[in-house]
Amino acid sequence: MPHWLIVSGSARALAHSCAAAGWTCDVIDPFADTDTRALARRTVRADFRDGAFGDDLPALIAGLAGDCDGIVAGSGFERRPDLLSALDLARHASVPRIGNTAATVQRCKAPDTLAAGLQQAGVRFAAMRSEGRAPDGWLMKQTGACGGAHVRPAWAGEAIPPGWHAQEYVAGVPASVLFLADGRRGRIVGVSRQFPGAIAGPYAWSEAVSDLPLDDAQLAALERDVDAIVQAFGLHGLNGADLVLQGGRHVLLEINPRPTATLALYENRVEGGLFAAHVAACAGRLNDVVLSPSGTLRGLRVVYAPHDLVIGDGVRWPGGCTDLPAAGSLVAKATPVCTAHAAGHDEESVRMQLQQRHEEVLHRIAPSAGAVATDHKNDLVFPRRSA
Repeated sequence: MPHWLIVSGSARALAHSCAAAGWTCDVIDPFADTDTRALARRTVRADFRDGAFGDDLPALIAGLAGDCDGIVAGSGFERRPDLLSALDLARHASVPRIGNTAATVQRCKAPDTLAAGLQQAGVRFAAMRSEGRAPDGWLMKQTGACGGAHVRPAWAGEAIPPGWHAQEYVAGVPASVLFLADGRRGRIVGVSRQFPGAIAGPYAWSEAVSDLPLDDAQLAALERDVDAIVQAFGLHGLNGADLVLQGGRHVLLEINPRPTATLALYENRVEGGLFAAHVAACAGRLNDVVLSPSGTLRGLRVVYAPHDLVIGDGVRWPGGCTDLPAAGSLVAKATPVCTAHAAGHDEESVRMQLQQRHEEVLHRIAPSAGAVATDHKNDLVFPRRSA
């Protein structure tokens, strides 16, 4: 039975998919949530700040990688693609890393190389720049960051600071596409509608519902662009891309060269599960992946903390919630507490269930959640999720 080491800014969904495939795993992530620990043989908590792992990661990997069959990387590397080389150090023990190379991640997340690759591939995208001044009406984004809480409107004419870039604002329907790739071609797993905005900020990643309806022409255009970006950037395994739909066209905003949070919406669409499909695609066996249609829509919503709080001992989490922090966990205001899930036959009913579960979570943690000192002693408070 294969045994994997999963390293991600939020590992629960990958660990669940790994277990569903009949495999076992160890996990390195920042949270060691109760449901993640239940899925993994061993769980180690890593330092994680500003959406990236810290310099303690290589030692943590060395302590766990010796008896695994491979390493799977999720979020947490876009701002530090150099840290992916730490995972590759395990290759001296014949342990492969599954996923995109550090060079590929860097190309996808650096605005200049991303724009050049998309232009060469013929993919329509929102203009971006990493130097000079931001035009009026554009957005300012922290380069390599994920989750959307960092995004804000640019001040007209403001200088673009190091580590940031400006991107043209595109009006339309926010969406994302999850796809598998083998370095030469891609296969769309699902297109999700995104509903950004929360206490964490107007562009914070907050809610997604699966199976956004597309007509045949829209789907064909998206399939063409997925193939184009796979070839242009040499993508492997599960990846995502953020889009805005404008009428019958789409505009690409960014590529996420890793499994994204929407994998939880489509786990049952792939025979054997998405973790196994990720491994197969990375090994060049994309044709072995069997996609199964479904008439059920699925949604997820991040429940953000309304204020700094401590998770009490007596919290009874509602059904349909995951990423559950252990008792005693500190959760900072405007960072995720947990993730709510729902399923139904139409978008309205799914979103209504998500809202109900959101309210129930906040109601249930309120009696046992106390305020946290604002200095967050020992730096135990981290942003809790990334898309």
